[in-house]
Amino acid sequence: MPHSPTKLAQHWQANRVIYITLMGMMATGFPFTILTVALKPIAEEFSVTEALATWTVSAPMLISAVCFPLMGKVGDTYGHRRVFLIGISLSTVFAGCCFFAWDIWSLIVFRVLSMLFAGATTPSGMAILFHQYDGDERGRAVGWWAMGGPGSAALGLIAGGPMVDIWGWRSVFMFQILCGAVAWIIALTSLPETNKRPAAFDHIGNLILIIALLCLLFAISSVSDQDIAALTKWGVALFGVIGLLVFLKYEGYAADPIVPAGLLTTRNFANPSMASFMLQAAYLGALVVTPITLIDIFGYSISVAAGLMLLRTASLTIATPFGGRLATALSERIAATIGISLQAIGIAIMAAGVYWLRIELLLVGLVIQGVGHGLAFPPLTAIIATAVEPGLFGTASGLNRLISQIGSSLGLSLFGALLAIPPESLNLPMIFLIGSGLTLIGLIPAGLIKRPNG
Repeated sequence: MPHSPTKLAQHWQANRVIYITLMGMMATGFPFTILTVALKPIAEEFSVTEALATWTVSAPMLISAVCFPLMGKVGDTYGHRRVFLIGISLSTVFAGCCFFAWDIWSLIVFRVLSMLFAGATTPSGMAILFHQYDGDERGRAVGWWAMGGPGSAALGLIAGGPMVDIWGWRSVFMFQILCGAVAWIIALTSLPETNKRPAAFDHIGNLILIIALLCLLFAISSVSDQDIAALTKWGVALFGVIGLLVFLKYEGYAADPIVPAGLLTTRNFANPSMASFMLQAAYLGALVVTPITLIDIFGYSISVAAGLMLLRTASLTIATPFGGRLATALSERIAATIGISLQAIGIAIMAAGVYWLRIELLLVGLVIQGVGHGLAFPPLTAIIATAVEPGLFGTASGLNRLISQIGSSLGLSLFGALLAIPPESLNLPMIFLIGSGLTLIGLIPAGLIKRPNG
């Protein structure tokens, strides 16, 4: 039976929201991977070490991650369209400032500010989709939207090297200005506003949370950094844990807390968030180990290794929309379980490829890992919308993304530390198997996800 003109118009409007939020996330996210290619020329121009130059990547990542709950809360309070537009515009403005950076510290500050506001596009984009779609359609929509993360990473890998080689590292920010301006104009004319939820803003609670999380993420990300004293790492970690406990205690008395009471123990929020945590930790861990394996074990150049890594990015990007369809056809729990299992199998196959020195096995595992991650992400994201009322979509989305980001930071640091262990004690195949095991742990919380109407 054909759709009525009204329903067709509504369907087109909803689909347009997917494309706009996807474009906004890609326009603000791709510099992350490009800058990883440009660290050496940045360090040379400013006469600093590459270790210091890496803070142009790691510091913005930490700041944007800890502010996800804040951005989600602001969107719930003032409207997600408004926050999305402000996020893109200010991120683009500070990207322009990065182009004119005069030393490494000004570049780091401008990058932090740019990524701080870019972080608004993630929880607000998710919340807008949650408002536009419901039921089975929500998983499909999130599947398409989720292409933004791997899509921006692929754009960085493909365009980053040639762009930096031809025009220098500052050209990255000119490209971001162009992309951001286009995304802002399209969002301004087409993105719908969500209902606002006026509430007293918990400034003290938010400040405590940001400081505590910054300490924890710094401690996690510095695990494998030999230049930072162990006493500093443990001291910062302890301060972060104490800060988190103070925050949870304070939130019990707040009139309108940043983290709503009971959210962290709600079945369809806690379980998918924990599954995403394990999925991200293993995925990012393997991301650290794979290029080292391709270069040191199989003897490929950096350029060839980067090209082969695109196999995983491409397979993840292609599989992501199907994750939403799989959730619609089966259920979020089954779709997530299939995706997590495939990621674990893929990493195990990579371990076999390294053990037997078979590059074809390694590449097959690389693709399967990407497919598994792509299938698991949409159902694990979409299901959290069933755990809260619509007025809290942004808050839940921001907190969910924060938990995933902490998993990513843990994976990067943990596997960096594992690589520092002498090969005779822990070889590369064993490290890949640890990644497969971490992924399998994610099956436990994924299996506890409840059907929305079950």
